[in-house]
Amino acid sequence: MDTNTFGLMAVLAPDLMEALVSRAMILERISILQPVGRRALAQRMGIPEREARMLTDLLREDGLIDVSPAGMALAGRAYEILDSVRELVRSRTGLNSLETQLQKLLRIGRVCIVPGDADTDPEVLNEVGRVAGARLRKLLEPGQILAVNGGTTVHSVATHIPRGADISVTVLPARGGLGRSAETQANTLAELIAERLGGRHKPLYLPDNLPQSALKELIKLDEIREPLEEIKRADVLLYGIARADEMARNRLMSESAISDLVRKGAVAEALGHCFDISGRLLASASGLGLPEDSFSRIPNVIAVAAGSHKAEAILAVSRHHKNSCLITDEGAANRILEIIRGER
Repeated sequence: MDTNTFGLMAVLAPDLMEALVSRAMILERISILQPVGRRALAQRMGIPEREARMLTDLLREDGLIDVSPAGMALAGRAYEILDSVRELVRSRTGLNSLETQLQKLLRIGRVCIVPGDADTDPEVLNEVGRVAGARLRKLLEPGQILAVNGGTTVHSVATHIPRGADISVTVLPARGGLGRSAETQANTLAELIAERLGGRHKPLYLPDNLPQSALKELIKLDEIREPLEEIKRADVLLYGIARADEMARNRLMSESAISDLVRKGAVAEALGHCFDISGRLLASASGLGLPEDSFSRIPNVIAVAAGSHKAEAILAVSRHHKNSCLITDEGAANRILEIIRGER
């Protein structure tokens, strides 16, 4: 069912349209939270439990959801209409309009927005991962090189890449390691993504906080030099966006160094590079990886970030990197619009 049909229904039968949207929103939420209990679902959606019971009973009677002791989950029939359901929800909640508005203001390739705010609802991060994972699989072709960085949002993408036919891609970490959890290191995520896609990965055994003298010696090693050369030929890049102050602490920088960055106006970090709110490059980490000047030559780029607290960071990086597809959430998107309006 296309947008024109939805619009016609809204005019001819607004009461039926309202009922359709209510069921669609319930079904869409269950698809994200499953298995989920009725009370938890009502709390997540901010509706009375009585209303949630009525709507889920109707969906169960129609054979669209199954109910078990573990909670409610989509039935097989529901997956056949899930894409249309999501499109209806996006249209009626204004997300399509918000995407178009933000894309024009940022002047970037594409914007995809998922409902909610990851700062207040952790499940939103999973939805960002699901959308980005599905897009990543569709973009990739056999023989291509995919570069990825680390972080919790990229980890969410990695774990939500849909299973499918194997794609013979090479997955590389875009930078060396950081002082963070092993499960969100770029090397770990490159291996996980390669496994999900049926490709292969090459590790980059290179800490991201070494002095230049040590880096010059390490780059002479084949196991370091070869993946660094391949990264420069990446066909697809998946990267996360971080606040500059948060990433500085992850890089184990001193408080004085962090204060100096903030004093210079740094609000964002991506792939080891710091930016101010206007998108101006302020500094780069000493580690080796994807060069900043190689970024614009990559044909397909996916940037992921979620949560309204990252709005400034997302805005800064989007102003610098124009060829990205940005996948974010409603909380961050609305806050970005507020910042842009406040600048005028």
